[in-house]
Amino acid sequence: MERWFIKNKSDPGIDYKKLGINNVIYKILLNREINTEEDIREFLEPSLSNLNSPILLKDMVKASNIILSHLAKKNKIRIIGDYDVDGVTSTYILYEGLKTIGGNVSYDIPHRVEDGYGINKNLIDKANEDGVKCIITCDNGIAARDAVDYAMSLDIDVVVTDHHEVPKILKDGNEVEIIPEASAVIDPKQAACSYPFKEICGGVVAFKLIEYLFLIKGVDKEEFYEKFLPYAAIATVCDVMPLTNENRVIVSEGIKLLRESKDLGLNALIEAADIKKDDIDVYHLGFILGPTINSSGRLESAKEALELFLEKDYSIALEKAKELRDLNYERQKLTSDAFEVIDDKIQKEGLLDKHKVLIVYEEGLNESILGIVAGKIKEKYYRPSVVLSDSKDLIKGSGRSIEEYNMFQEFSKSKEYLRSFGGHKMACGLALPLENLDDFIRDVDQKESLTRNDLIRKIYIDGNLELKYISMKLVQDIEALAPFGNGNSAPKFGAKNLQIKSLNILGKNKNFLKMTLSQDNINYTGILFEDSKVFLNKLASSYGREEVMGLLNGRPSNIFIDIVFNLDLNKFNGNVTIQLKIKSYRITGEKNVINR
Repeated sequence: MERWFIKNKSDPGIDYKKLGINNVIYKILLNREINTEEDIREFLEPSLSNLNSPILLKDMVKASNIILSHLAKKNKIRIIGDYDVDGVTSTYILYEGLKTIGGNVSYDIPHRVEDGYGINKNLIDKANEDGVKCIITCDNGIAARDAVDYAMSLDIDVVVTDHHEVPKILKDGNEVEIIPEASAVIDPKQAACSYPFKEICGGVVAFKLIEYLFLIKGVDKEEFYEKFLPYAAIATVCDVMPLTNENRVIVSEGIKLLRESKDLGLNALIEAADIKKDDIDVYHLGFILGPTINSSGRLESAKEALELFLEKDYSIALEKAKELRDLNYERQKLTSDAFEVIDDKIQKEGLLDKHKVLIVYEEGLNESILGIVAGKIKEKYYRPSVVLSDSKDLIKGSGRSIEEYNMFQEFSKSKEYLRSFGGHKMACGLALPLENLDDFIRDVDQKESLTRNDLIRKIYIDGNLELKYISMKLVQDIEALAPFGNGNSAPKFGAKNLQIKSLNILGKNKNFLKMTLSQDNINYTGILFEDSKVFLNKLASSYGREEVMGLLNGRPSNIFIDIVFNLDLNKFNGNVTIQLKIKSYRITGEKNVINR
């Protein structure tokens, strides 16, 4: 079940025509709270000159001075990263950046299962044994107070670069930040950091540090962008950062550079994934390249992905990229199988009727794919979802949430049952003894305050759009708003009373539906990815099986649907046509009308 809402942000009365845009584009921008002339101009013309200065990050100067001191003494520096895409790319940026300016630098990335997340005592001991004098964390460290204290006690300088929320404790009724006592801490989420845009990923924090060091060392800025901006763009998309403000610039310009990149590792990854470089966009970063990079950290060691990017022989790089691609296929199969197991358990045990927050434990699942499975369960049922499995002497898992439930805040109320816990509003990771599981679930159930309305999926639409107003010019104008992603989603429109004039079922799994939709004698092709049986049964429930069979057999039908859609271009055999990419639909006349 879902409800559709039309966004209706107030109009500040800008003369949008002098900005060269039409009323549809203007409304889309207002819906994204881009509502001043200056903001609109910057959004429509993303430029590297609009990036914030790295010096605005707290401790940037302090961290750089410490690193430059170690460079001057030829001391050993070690980067300690994380095993996801953001961690791998930020490790690459720091490692290659410091090597470029003469650093005696090495790297280490914890193993997801054996080490767990972030810097820890074992990694510090290894660094100390190797004579390392400075550790730089990336995409981790802000919550590693004990580990940082331990490293500092060994006379190892620690520079933390991170972007995660700063841990807090309640003291005298007030929340107090617990910041590790490192040599320097660069994290825009610190309350004392005046950086104007807080929503950058770990890769971008690393990018900013190297940018500042290169500035001091006089390295050409064009060379810096060419080498590192594509990695910062991949990290931004794959860590699901909002594509607004400077993130939009980083991704927009990073994709342009990626299409022209001579980087051996990236080119090998693109070739192994069978992607045409000219076609690369956010989708390829987030759903093909990113998961392929991630697969090494999930099933093997994230160092394998990093080694690909550091490889100087293209033939070897291509073999490494193909190995990562095959690992990703394996990860996809593991994820699909685990999803079926968890979904079956939810159905058989009637968990949807018992719990508004789904917390499901199953033995024997691969720990590395639990977050992906939780995300798929959340998407299917629109419930906060946690998937857990056994891991050594504890059970571990990941959670994914909905907008109406702050998972970090809510689970913090039950943390006495947890051995470890971290995350943010929409996601978390946790570990607990198996014997605590039932009590933890019971406590979460007692403390949640979700309503039935909270558990109804909300679809937000930029506006109604009759088919007669669709044109190639409008599609091109909308494409100028790309890149699309979190915080800048592709514009969605609603259209009502569309007649299905023809319907074809395509795809090996019969889950690709292609139909001709008509309104006032204007026709467009609509495409929908859904199990054909589900779609046909919905039509038959309102119009009868005879009418549906007639449609499938090519006879004129009297079947009407309402849709939510993106405008899309279909490029085939040199021909470019507009198609409607259906994101949601309902049978015309159903009661859940569009809400304003």
